[in-house]
Amino acid sequence: MPGETFALTLLACAKLMTDVGIVWLVGVSAFRGLVLGAGWREGVVPVGLERRLVRQVGLTLGLLFVASAGRLYAQTYSSFGLDEPVTGELLRLVAEQTRWGGRWMWQSAAVVAAAPVVAIAVTGVPWAWWLVAIATLGIVVTSPMTGHALSYSGGAFWPMTLQIVHVLAAGVWLGTLLVLVLEGLRPAASTRANAVGLVARFSGVALVAVGAVGLTGVLTAWYYVDHLPQLWQTVYGRVLLVKTGLFGLTAMMGAYNWKVVRPALGAPDGVARLRRSGTGELAVAVVLLAVTAWLVHLPMPHE
Repeated sequence: MPGETFALTLLACAKLMTDVGIVWLVGVSAFRGLVLGAGWREGVVPVGLERRLVRQVGLTLGLLFVASAGRLYAQTYSSFGLDEPVTGELLRLVAEQTRWGGRWMWQSAAVVAAAPVVAIAVTGVPWAWWLVAIATLGIVVTSPMTGHALSYSGGAFWPMTLQIVHVLAAGVWLGTLLVLVLEGLRPAASTRANAVGLVARFSGVALVAVGAVGLTGVLTAWYYVDHLPQLWQTVYGRVLLVKTGLFGLTAMMGAYNWKVVRPALGAPDGVARLRRSGTGELAVAVVLLAVTAWLVHLPMPHE
């Protein structure tokens, strides 16, 4: 594999790990606050779910720690690795003396600051999930700092705002679906009635989130693509079209789950069927995130 292609692959893989971690973390927070919020009062919550959700927060932060280190290595390799080995001195140089490194430091600091929240959440204090939500928001707000948004020549405010909302909405949709599949639809986690209640609350949340993902995606493309032919005449545009197609496919699978699978949830195999179809939706979503991770390291059409 040519050196430049290998460097881009490293960058994309590290970004994919980061995006999966952020989407998953947002999903845990949204599942706890938006899907289970009423469930605690209604008594429709599987036993031990709170403890497992806290464990998932810890796992997502661990993934983000690894991804943050991977992104620093990948960025250093793309800058120096084609000509010389990546050393600790070069890693420190990129982290401390480059514009990218300064922004990466903010992102890493947000992850580090979130770590003590897990220890607080383990204690089970009622306000711990508010801290988780604040820590999650801090990670999301810093996430666009090393992407296209801050380098946009027309000003960074709206691209940054759109990207933050885009990431939050993707997490509320796909991250919450992941937690639902892992926990809410586990064979031993809940009764069929519990699953019906969880899915009903998730469906309303997901509909709003999908709409927000689509709208912010279109507006972001409007900022970055100056002329329509750039969609098929540039590498960025062609990859963007692939991403759009994958988004459409993921949304259609979600619509199928909502309109066809969800109404049959009360059947004997209804929960298992939804778990399988939800897993398929998540599999396509991973490919979507992988394409997105590649896209953010390509030059925008006007560049």
